[in-house]
Amino acid sequence: METNTSNLYGSVRNDFETSPFFNLLGFELVSITEDEVILELPVETKLLNTHGSLHGGVYATMIDNIISLKMRSMIGNPVITINLTINYIAPITSGKIIAKACIYGEGKRIKMGEGIVMDENGKLLAKGSGTFKVIKQK
Repeated sequence: METNTSNLYGSVRNDFETSPFFNLLGFELVSITEDEVILELPVETKLLNTHGSLHGGVYATMIDNIISLKMRSMIGNPVITINLTINYIAPITSGKIIAKACIYGEGKRIKMGEGIVMDENGKLLAKGSGTFKVIKQK
């Protein structure tokens, strides 16, 4: 089982780390284990909005990715987003952001999850929930 789990985590890590969009934004997959998936992103000028704080789309993208990563690490199959709801709580202008997720629901084809984005000190910046469809592997 350990080898299968390691292979799964390696496969999921590879899929995300070779994604052009994932790399364009600068995400770093810090940890992928049975208990936790952690995603980080340095706040760079290219990611700021016209007010000088992190663009809301970055929070949404990070929450979408962290929930997807967590699901993939649990079930192995790819997922696609059906619905995503984001609550923006606080702005950030520098440093890095960190995301974590939890998954719930017992559906075979439809899964749900929640993701949070925090700053380096653990201050909550955004929270979101999503519904995802599991894609059957051929």
